[in-house]
Amino acid sequence: MKKSELVDALAGASGQNKATVESVLDALPGVMLSGMARDAVTLPGVAKFAARHRAARTVRNPATGASMLSPATTVSSIKPVKQFKDGVARIIT
Repeated sequence: MKKSELVDALAGASGQNKATVESVLDALPGVMLSGMARDAVTLPGVAKFAARHRAARTVRNPATGASMLSPATTVSSIKPVKQFKDGVARIIT
């Protein structure tokens, strides 16, 4: 589904005009990132988004066998909520 199709579907489902829906959709990533800086963000009925710290670790290059250090980093964690998982299961089966 493309962004324009998503905007159309959300506008139809919510009764809002397309411009309003598109502005909310454009603001969503920034709002979620600022929220994730403090704590996990739950998009009701969809997923829980969180920022997690990954410690530095030693990894091995499979081509050469050489060991190297992978630096510490922050990664995103996305966990679908039960309602969403159940909905996907109904679509697939």
